[in-house]
Amino acid sequence: MDENIPNQKPNLEYYFRLGVFGLAMIFMVLSAFQLYISIEGVIYTWFENEYVMIVKSLVNLAVLGLSVYIITLFFVNK
Repeated sequence: MDENIPNQKPNLEYYFRLGVFGLAMIFMVLSAFQLYISIEGVIYTWFENEYVMIVKSLVNLAVLGLSVYIITLFFVNK
């Protein structure tokens, strides 16, 4: 739906696109969660027990930094 055109009502195509977008976002979040779990498994496989907590902390810090960057990019600057 174009915000520049007043009095334009949402039609079936708009709701279909919105539904597809919603499903894509759900699949993306589930995929990101599975990737995060897989990365933890890789950390336990590749690193010795004494280094696992350090590597997990670094990965969590990177995920936190990326999340903050995405939030500021899309929500704060608008």
